[in-house]
Amino acid sequence: MAKVDIGESILAPMAGITGYPFRKTALKYGADFCFTEMVSATGFLRDDKTTLKLIEAGKDTKKTGIQLFGNSPEILAQAAKKAADNGFKVIDVNMGCPVKKVVKTGAGSAILKDVKLFSLIVKAVRQAIKDSIFTIKIRSGFDENSINFIDIGEIAESSGVDAIFFHPRTKSSMFGGIADHSLTKKLKDAAAIPVYASGDIFTAEDAIRIKNYTGVDGIMFARGAIGKPWIFAEYLNAGSPQELIYLTNIKLKTDIIIELMEEMNLFYGKERGHKLIRPHLYSFLKGFRGSKGLRCEVNNARNEKELVSVLKMLAGEGNFA
Repeated sequence: MAKVDIGESILAPMAGITGYPFRKTALKYGADFCFTEMVSATGFLRDDKTTLKLIEAGKDTKKTGIQLFGNSPEILAQAAKKAADNGFKVIDVNMGCPVKKVVKTGAGSAILKDVKLFSLIVKAVRQAIKDSIFTIKIRSGFDENSINFIDIGEIAESSGVDAIFFHPRTKSSMFGGIADHSLTKKLKDAAAIPVYASGDIFTAEDAIRIKNYTGVDGIMFARGAIGKPWIFAEYLNAGSPQELIYLTNIKLKTDIIIELMEEMNLFYGKERGHKLIRPHLYSFLKGFRGSKGLRCEVNNARNEKELVSVLKMLAGEGNFA
């Protein structure tokens, strides 16, 4: 097994979100490590142009992991080997995605239904990347009648998986209800390998509470990081004057969002960047009074200049709820 030295503040893979610009910004503002968007193992092996764009890592391959999905042990092993050969420090296999188009191919959380297939996958990938860090992302089970995360964890550990990223919901739950981190605690207590908590971690306070309760080795921020790339700095500097700066300085937050927008425009081009920044803006604006009207202003903005104008106006007024 490889030593897992990726830190404790991790940016999760998220489709349409964790492209290179957001990962670059998250690393700048406190993330210890980031993952690419989830990519098809088959597409990666075929050098599909869209796939290669998703895994662009610049000079940050030492702080960037690749997340692969698929349901073939052989193809996942080949893709993992190729990723390692291309400099990725960590190779993660997604076995938790609940999205229908992934599950219907037998990938993502569908693998949790087939313990034999799970075992074949982790053994094949481990054999292919003996010297790399190999992680998996899982949920608690496929549905409430097949919660098997402890068994899955035991197989992962005995097969040479180095760490587990755990979201304590079933596939059937999607993102509904509340993530049950008592299950995270059970997995951490049962496993000898590192376990990272994921799910319903929207603030630094959430992260600290869950880490203290479960004893996990780190936190994987997902939806909680959208529009808040400074959440990593808040978490890592909890209780310090530095955290207070991020919590209270609206201008600083606005400047970081504008910086992210500029990074997206440079990487994707202004038209696509203008679209991809919107989820971050919507999330950011939730904290302001009159956020519904502000979202309308963002939707009506025709270009980067108009978006920047809206954001700078907010920073000047400081009308945070």
